[in-house]
Amino acid sequence: MKPLFIVFDGIDGNGKSTQANKLKEWLEAKGIAVFATSEPSHSEYGKQIDELLRKKDAAKVPEKKWIELFTLDRVENLKEIGDALKNGKTVICDRYYYSTLAYQLGENEWQSYAAQFLMPDVTFILDVPAETGIERTKEKYELTGEKKAYFEKLEILKKVRKKFLILPRYLKDNIKIIDSARPVDAVFEDIKKEASLLV
Repeated sequence: MKPLFIVFDGIDGNGKSTQANKLKEWLEAKGIAVFATSEPSHSEYGKQIDELLRKKDAAKVPEKKWIELFTLDRVENLKEIGDALKNGKTVICDRYYYSTLAYQLGENEWQSYAAQFLMPDVTFILDVPAETGIERTKEKYELTGEKKAYFEKLEILKKVRKKFLILPRYLKDNIKIIDSARPVDAVFEDIKKEASLLV
């Protein structure tokens, strides 16, 4: 079987990490080697992004700076992704260029920006109302003690959610929009059905 490149994306609090992990376990149970990664990655650029996201004055960071950092981080992450695919591993990535499109770029820039990068075999955009996303991130931070990230604001997530939902109109990518406001196992059943067509 050809190793696959699978992406999970969408607004904050949509359950990406949970579903990515469930898919990893499911594939590994089938004997498929999996390399799991995420963006921001562990590169120097990824660390810079993580620090900036949780600063009080994150709103002052110019849009161009966010795009630059996320792009540089993605280039670094793609080196590891490429190596894993060459070594026969299926790659699951938690966030990818779709986030840059939805959070930082206008629709007229989407195709040219996405064309710079490796296209996934399938992308799952997990969709929840912005209010649900905010509620879930709040619960997560109460448990972990982490600081809230800059983009995790209701007005931002509402706009970004709309952009995620229209991505299939602008890109040729194999994008599946999954309602993830439902119970975790019900969401995973839909993901499993789609993944089964490729495995």
